[in-house]
Amino acid sequence: MAQKPRTRLSKEGRRSQLLDTAAAIIEDMGFAGFTMETLAKAAGVSNPLVYKYFDSRQEIFKELLLRELEDFRLKIRAKVASTHSFEELVRVFVEVNFEQSESGNVRDVLLSQADLREAVAKTIQRNHKEIGRTLIESVIEENRTMTLEQAEHLLYMGSAASIAAAEKVNRSGRSRQRLIDNTVSFILGGFAAPYADTDS
Repeated sequence: MAQKPRTRLSKEGRRSQLLDTAAAIIEDMGFAGFTMETLAKAAGVSNPLVYKYFDSRQEIFKELLLRELEDFRLKIRAKVASTHSFEELVRVFVEVNFEQSESGNVRDVLLSQADLREAVAKTIQRNHKEIGRTLIESVIEENRTMTLEQAEHLLYMGSAASIAAAEKVNRSGRSRQRLIDNTVSFILGGFAAPYADTDS
């Protein structure tokens, strides 16, 4: 990885730059290729400057993972907020499950480490609850004939269907977009229509 010229940044800017560079190294070289020295060289800074911001590799990994989890949470909230129909909402839900099932991004690489998962377990649990609650509330808002129980059932079954479809993409290399479209159609056909006239 080519060394970048050193530039003067604010404290937060430098911290963010180091985390961005760490993410690129992990995605390119994995954990085995990551050292504090490699980070310093790739970021175009001195080794002591890296240690000024982070005491160890583990501290970098944990902070990077927390940042990735927060970015993912905010992205889902923004996507849900931008929907204008029940179908759009279902599509967001399916795409989220596809993204969570796909491998290779830095978030998944970091989550593959048991010690890092344990270090951020409370954040993961809190995010899952918030995302689930946001989706359930949005489902009920977009389809007012649904009860809470039905919305939860939809999300449970839809999650299973979309995760299975995403794994099929990973195994077979089939068209990601086509399987997303098919999964959305399955969920809409299997749940939206039967619940449309339900009063209970």
